[in-house]
Amino acid sequence: MGLRASGHFWNIMAMYVVTMIMRASFYISIAVIQSKSYMGGALQTLELTAVMLAYPIAELSSVSFFGSYSDKIGRKPIFVASLFITALAAILFAIANSLLVLLVFSAVFGLGAASQVSTTLSMVADMSSENNRARLMGYYDLSTLFGLAGGYSLGVLLLQFGFPVFVILMAAASAAAFAGIAALGMIKETRIDRHAEISITRLLRKVAGDKRIQKLVPVYVPIISMYGIFITFSERILEEEFKTLAATDLLVLFGMLGGSLVLGIITMSHLSDHYMKRRPFIVVGLLGFGMLAYLLVSNSADITALWAIWPVLPVLGFVAGAFPPAAMAYLTDVSERDARGTTMGVYSIFFGTGMIIGPASGGFVYSTYGLVGLAVLVALFIAVAVVGTYLISEPHKLERTADGELPLSKS
Repeated sequence: MGLRASGHFWNIMAMYVVTMIMRASFYISIAVIQSKSYMGGALQTLELTAVMLAYPIAELSSVSFFGSYSDKIGRKPIFVASLFITALAAILFAIANSLLVLLVFSAVFGLGAASQVSTTLSMVADMSSENNRARLMGYYDLSTLFGLAGGYSLGVLLLQFGFPVFVILMAAASAAAFAGIAALGMIKETRIDRHAEISITRLLRKVAGDKRIQKLVPVYVPIISMYGIFITFSERILEEEFKTLAATDLLVLFGMLGGSLVLGIITMSHLSDHYMKRRPFIVVGLLGFGMLAYLLVSNSADITALWAIWPVLPVLGFVAGAFPPAAMAYLTDVSERDARGTTMGVYSIFFGTGMIIGPASGGFVYSTYGLVGLAVLVALFIAVAVVGTYLISEPHKLERTADGELPLSKS
């Protein structure tokens, strides 16, 4: 499966589990903050928006530092710290009593996210080779996805069952702290050749000036913008546009798409490694997502019409799973061994930028032109990303380095 072949089976499995727990803790907290039960329902819409913007802004402004610092001193110290920072943020949320205080605590949350994302991606990259890179990145995506979906759903369910907000947030904090203790004892450092004398500024200039990294901007930013649109407006779109979709239909639809996406990520990541190709899988995944979005939008007035061709939906979900592992594997392919943390930090800047562009542009287009306008915007994002993928080079030649690694050379 690529895990045992990596030579880091137990280390990377522990990291996946810890990452899933951390993400679940993070999104349980997000679900609670967004609810009307939090702070007695005192937060108005604009205040909640400010709180929800504070943590990605803090994450965006600090992630490159954490990534570069992990190149300087190692991944594990920052990764473990990120788990305890997340635990601290959940505790602070539980005792917050004003908007101003909550904004500060939300920024702390962002610091935990920034330090976690940059280090975990770097650790996967450190433990991978070109023979299993897409698979290991695909499994990492799945651990994040399970933590996100499971954590958010659990938070909503606990609120529905009447659990006090304080209790839920303290439980989330305990889970993150437990993950930190587990990581401290179970996970080994992956950045072996640390250099304390390395300048963080020099590392950032090195990565930011790499043309291969620069060419990834039109690939990653549009895709993450679509992700931002999805998580921001999906609930509202379901309520306003898909009125014919019954609760059981929604469950079946999500089950088909979610299950096929997971299978697609696993299968396509294996194929990407087997054929040593990234670009075709990125493009195929984008087109699969685009066709799926078209079918859903064009049948929004009567979604039950899709049941006549229901096998097409899981097939497209499966195809869409080709994108995440290949895209992340490509980023690792073109990263330098001594600057991977910095590279992943720069990727996180792409992520944060897309998370700002997507909701902002999607909100304007949806409120002005409705669902059709939003579909056109998504199609535009996909077109830009496909063209951007065509412009990047496929790393394909293998060269053995002095340390025995078989990186993909830069063509």
